[in-house]
This record gives sequence, C-alpha cells and structure tokens, in this order.
Amino acid sequence: MQITFWGVRGSYPVPGAATVRYGGQTSCVEARSASGETVIVDAGTGLRALGNKLLRAATAPGHYHILLSHVHWDHIQGLPFFSPVYVAGTRISIYGLLTAADELHQVIGGITRHEFFPMALESVPAQFEFHEVNPGIEFEVGSFRVMPIALNHPFGSVGYRLDCDGTAWAYISDTAPFDQVLHKQHFLKGPEPLSQVDRSALSVMREALIQKLAGVDTVVYDTHFTPDEYERFPHYGHSTPDQALEVCVAAKVRRLVLYHHAPSHSDEQMDRIAAEYLAKGALVGIEVLTSFEGMTLPIGAATDAGAKPVDRPPGGAGAGGREEAGKGPS
Repeated sequence: MQITFWGVRGSYPVPGAATVRYGGQTSCVEARSASGETVIVDAGTGLRALGNKLLRAATAPGHYHILLSHVHWDHIQGLPFFSPVYVAGTRISIYGLLTAADELHQVIGGITRHEFFPMALESVPAQFEFHEVNPGIEFEVGSFRVMPIALNHPFGSVGYRLDCDGTAWAYISDTAPFDQVLHKQHFLKGPEPLSQVDRSALSVMREALIQKLAGVDTVVYDTHFTPDEYERFPHYGHSTPDQALEVCVAAKVRRLVLYHHAPSHSDEQMDRIAAEYLAKGALVGIEVLTSFEGMTLPIGAATDAGAKPVDRPPGGAGAGGREEAGKGPS
C-alpha cells in the first residue's frame, strides 16, 4: 500500500510563489493498494488533479470511494471539479460522519446550487451514493478495512484507520487536542469552561484514538498550528506538531506525517518546521515527515527498504525526508 498527497493545506487554497514547494491545494490523500485499488480521503481542491490522473488512466467508467473527515469547505471544495463526475457510468461513493446519509447528500448537493455552480449535482452523468459512518464501526471498501475514529473539531470530524496489504496508516484531520476544549455542535468564540463530563468525554476520545492507532505504521495528522499560534487560537479545532507527536508516542507508531498546513505558512517557514520536528521525532524514535503535494510514501517498514531518498527542490531544507517522490499533481 502507498499514499500520495494531492492537497496538504487547511482552511483555503493558497497556490502561489510562497507555496511552490509544499503546495497550496487543500486536503486530499490517495491510498492505493498493491493490487491497484484506490481510496480517496477528503475532497479538497487537491481532488481536481487527482481526478485528472485517474481519468487518464481509466479504460472504462470507474467506481471511486471518497472518505470525508467532515464537510467543512476546505475538505469538499474539489468535488465539483473531480473529472470522473462528468463521465457517464461512473459511480462515486461518499462516506461521511453525519446524522443521516440524506443530510450528507444535501450538504454536497448544496455546493452545486445554481447560485454557486453552473451544473447541479443531480445533473451530472455520474451516480452518487452516500454512506453514513460511525466512529468505532469498521467497514470494508474493496480490500481496505476502514475504521472511523471520532475527533475533536467544531460540529464533529472523523479520522480513519485504513488496513490493507498487511499494514495500516491513519488519517487524523481535523482535530484539536484533548485537554483545553471540547468541541460540540456550535462554533466556540473562545475556550469555554470544561465540566467534569466534558473532561471525561475528552479523555475517552483521546484513549479511543490511541487505541485505534495501535499497530499503525504511518499517521497523517492535523498540525495546522505552531505552538505560539495554538496559544492564540485553541478553540479553532486544530493541533500542533508537538501535540501530534505526543499522541503518536503514546500509540507507538513508526512514522508521523505533518499535514493540514496553515495557509499563512510559507515554504521557508515549512522548511523550519520540517527540520525542527524531524529532529524532535528522532529523539523519541518516531520518523517525522512533512507532507507536500506530490509526495508518495510506501506504507509499512518492509516496503521502505526499496525507497530511495530524494532531495527537495532547490531552496528546500531537505528535512522533510522525501522517501519516494511521486510525480507531482497535474
């Protein structure tokens, strides 16, 4: 199994001169099994380039599976621009954490209303199927076993553990840590006092996350904020690399990948973050990489033996540990 990053930013896309090396598209990761089966995790603006690649490789209309962490804009904005949507005979299964599959259909359909987009969801040639997921209840997508994991984010978010080919990786975005704030079904204007019930809920959520990550090779984690940024915005629903590393140490995972980079972080700042946390991870026995668009990683220690390190483009710190660079998104 391998994963490829097609969008690594959070909040909104920021392509431009300051983000050339790490990329400016929002959340989208492709998981591919040894047999060629594909599962897509999140449908941010990175989904457009992935869709173009999948369509070029297709010999017939396909069936695509998209796991959504949640339906905030930066995680679904690529759906109307996913090329296979416009091919008759295509099936697209979307999985998300909502109270009902019909409600998920309304959310996705809403972004293609005539006020926002020239073609409604109901008018595209592809057939959409919507499936509700529930934390702790595993399901299968082809040869992938998928375990949803509850996360701490405004209005709810879910991570995923994906097992396939005898190994596993996990996608943990978006989430706040599990100490200062418990996110519920409203947006917090600032930190709110925690009741004992809230503290217990946070503890249970953290322990469940660590339990589900046990035995995982690679964790892709929301590390949107630097520590000083988090101090100003602890109620926004995102984590820091230190908080992600703490969870990964507790779960005894092999590798952490920093992800969901803040749109304000330039390539130069990302270089500094990558170097700092590569070193911090080494101190606790965890390989820490920093995601960038086009990065492809083999999952599982056995497959890593064949991966050859490739330096970053000129100007990079080379600290992100690009193990096996895939061709960049088209």
